[in-house]
Order: sequence, then structure tokens, then C-alpha cells
Amino acid sequence: MDRLTLITACVPPCRRLIDVGSDHATVPISLLKRGTCKQVLITDIHRGPIEMARRRITEAGLLDVCRFVLTDGLNDITPEEGDVLLISGLGGENIADILERGYHKLSRFDRLILQPQTKDNLLRSAIDRLSLTLLDERVAVEDRRPYLVIICDSSTRASCIRLSPIHLEFGPKILERFEKLIQISPQLPELNINVKAAIDELSTLELLDPQDRARLVYLLFKFDKIARRAPFHIQDQVLLKSFDKWFLSLF
Repeated sequence: MDRLTLITACVPPCRRLIDVGSDHATVPISLLKRGTCKQVLITDIHRGPIEMARRRITEAGLLDVCRFVLTDGLNDITPEEGDVLLISGLGGENIADILERGYHKLSRFDRLILQPQTKDNLLRSAIDRLSLTLLDERVAVEDRRPYLVIICDSSTRASCIRLSPIHLEFGPKILERFEKLIQISPQLPELNINVKAAIDELSTLELLDPQDRARLVYLLFKFDKIARRAPFHIQDQVLLKSFDKWFLSLF
């Protein structure tokens, strides 16, 4: 499953989709044709992407159910009951900034679908600070690169417990599924293996769900990236030690 297909699958039925930073309107067109949403509001900070989206929407014959706004993030946007917010294709720090600046509007959305291209740890940190409820983390793999989609509920979470550094970096829902996969793989506790070997072993499970397989690709991608940085950054060394300690606690 590619990135845009995954994003489309994550959007629930809604009255209106507000798409911030639309990828040439590919996702809105698909959702409108499926009847997942009745209307779409497309925004971008630059005029070029807005005009590209307008052309594609017009060619698809959907102009009568779409609006376009040239604005920065959620500025000039008034969410209404039944809206779903989609922000995709931006860096995690940019998405975090949009959420924090528009925080007073987030409670109006039924669901937030967030797809960071980079720095997903900074996006999780913002979600944590804003006390949004993180419902799920799903992954698409394109050309061996994992793309993360974070699904949030706009309601304030009941627990005030903050996410740990390893949860901010690897994802609480990603690690939750990893833990469950280890529990259903009886041979792992007997192997006395490290994290990478465990991921390789879990990847061989015949009945492994495609989404769980994609999550393992993401987990390994993140682990390798941090391990490459660790010799030069104390913070990454501490993070790897914390991750190893968490991993060993599963057995």
C-alpha cells in the first residue's frame, strides 16, 4: 500500500474534509468519488499548489463540492461539526506548528489525520503537549521507505501521563503492536536475541498482517537511523539504551 492510498483509507466518513497542504488533490478526489466525504476544503500557503488542485478537481468534475483557500495552516479556516482535518506531506515540525497555532480550533474536528514526511518525533511531542488522543499509527512502505500516518481524536485524553522519549521517537502504537507480536511468537524468548534480530524473526511470520509488517519496517528504519547517529550524539546513545532496556523487559 502506498502513502496516498493509506491516507485515503484512514479518513472516516465525514461531512467535510479540510485538506491542509493537499498533494495535488489526489486524496480529496478519491474520497469524493467514493462518497467518504460530501465536501472538501483545500488550503495551501502557496498559490501554485492551490491552482494545481483546482485544475485536477475541475477535470474530475467535482468543482461544485470543493472550496480553495490560500492561507497558512488553519488561519482563515472555521471548522464545523463533522469536519475531518488532514495534514499530509509536510515536515513533522511544520505540522506541529500548525496544530499548536490552531489549537483552539481542533476540538471542532471529529478526527485528525497527520502524515509527517520527517521529524515525526516532534509531531508526537506536540500531540503529547496538546493532550490530544493518539488513536493509531499506521505505515505505508514505498521504495523501501516507510511513511507514517498518525490518527488522533481531538478530545483531550483522560491520562495526564506524558510520553516517554522512546515513545516519542518510535511511536506508542507502533511499540504496542511490536509488544503484542512478540507475545504471539513463542520462539522469541528462547533465542536471547537483540532488537534487530527480533524484528527479522517477526517479519518471517507467515500470517503477519500487512500493516504489522509495514510497522516493523518503520521500526527497523528508525532504529537504524538512530544507531547511525549514536556514535556522535549522547542523546541518541541514551535513547538506544532506554530502548534496549524496554525491549528486554518484554521477556
